[in-house]
Amino acid sequence: MHADLLEGGGFWQCLPGPELTAVAELAQRLLGSDMSAFSVLDRDWQWLTAKCGIDGDRMPREHGFCGRVVDTNAVLLLPDAAADPDYRDHPMVAGEPHVGAYAGMPVVMHNEDGHDVVVGSLCVVYRRARAFEPDAVEQLRKLAAIAAALVSSRLTALELADLAAQRQDDLQRLARIHRQLGQAERIAGMGSWRLDLADNSIHWSDQVYAIHDLPMTQVPPLESAMSFYPGRSRTTLTDALDLAIRQGRPFDEEVDFVSATGTAKRVRSMGEVEVQNGTPVALIGVFQDVTCRYEMEQALRRSASTDELTGLINRAGFNRLFAEAMAAAADDAGPLALMLIDLDGFKAVNDQCGHLTGDQVLQTIASALHAPYLADCTCARLGGDEFAILVRGRAPDAVTTLAQTLLADLRHEVAVGDGETLAVSGTLGISWFAPGLCERDLLRRADVALYHGKRTQRCTATCYAPALDEKPDRP
Repeated sequence: MHADLLEGGGFWQCLPGPELTAVAELAQRLLGSDMSAFSVLDRDWQWLTAKCGIDGDRMPREHGFCGRVVDTNAVLLLPDAAADPDYRDHPMVAGEPHVGAYAGMPVVMHNEDGHDVVVGSLCVVYRRARAFEPDAVEQLRKLAAIAAALVSSRLTALELADLAAQRQDDLQRLARIHRQLGQAERIAGMGSWRLDLADNSIHWSDQVYAIHDLPMTQVPPLESAMSFYPGRSRTTLTDALDLAIRQGRPFDEEVDFVSATGTAKRVRSMGEVEVQNGTPVALIGVFQDVTCRYEMEQALRRSASTDELTGLINRAGFNRLFAEAMAAAADDAGPLALMLIDLDGFKAVNDQCGHLTGDQVLQTIASALHAPYLADCTCARLGGDEFAILVRGRAPDAVTTLAQTLLADLRHEVAVGDGETLAVSGTLGISWFAPGLCERDLLRRADVALYHGKRTQRCTATCYAPALDEKPDRP
């Protein structure tokens, strides 16, 4: 998911420094350390993105302890660095700052493809030797998970910004949405939560209240808290919580959400079991508002299937819907007709009036294809002045009536000047699905019918018949 950004170098400069610094400060306070840091590494350097009690922004990779944490993707515990044969001669142990004990936890992002990516380490450093209790290690692990979520959020924003840059036609709209996402991120659009399994009591951080649009007073009981998730989303999250409690499974779910003010959102909830003496005692996790990112993805999906000039479905979107309609027809879901439309007189408009006027003509045609009587049809622009319509569930007589209405709606005139006009109309070719036919067959038949109409009488609708294959010549 984030591989390109991580391999690009220097990505640490784009990380959410204030938020990660807060995590490092929390680690220092909770574990009582002299120093703490969140670090990322490249080939030569360990970059101290967030730090407490440490001077400088970077150090040579070979002088740091965190390289081993990142390389092995495993926690590194040094209760007594001066007694450890691998580290007792290390310049930071033998000299300033005289490291006595060190604990480093890998910061791991869980990508959508199932592969984990180690993005850095979260560590605490002591000037004196000390033992590390399991609870302290577990606290460091949870803080590393929060740091990973913060890094993932920022890298997701960077990826989306890069995607927006690649789609020049949508640049302004995507930039606006990206700014909204950046603003939401800067005001810390993520919170933490804890569910005590003994009494189902819930503990929220401030941002969880903000996402719920609730005042920071009393957390609602579990049943009320689940009511913010509509229908299927509630089931998804309930099942995830149940599996986490019964089987110890961590979870990461993205679901729909409706806040206390009735605002629909998209949220991501991540959690894992807190175990004491082998018994699950709580669920602990983070909660993130991903509405902006989700809406951006949906907009891009819509954009990828839409013709920019006319607002109709483009060829790629049509091909996908055409395949789905053919599969449904093959399953006896009702009749299916394909109409191909080619404009008559369009070339003359472009030649005499220019392409700007030609674009206006195409938009006028598109308006006709947005008419209410075509609302249950799939209308697309295949390219140039070629259009297509999929008509499902209508008998031949109804399709004939629809075609005649459409032919009338496609006729209009373009003013040339001095009172002269150019006539524009459409010619239709129609083919019907039959068992054994594929998309290519239906397209070819509609194409044959279309060009028979253009050869014999334009501004008409012609339905394919096998006899038309005997006269394949084009006008």
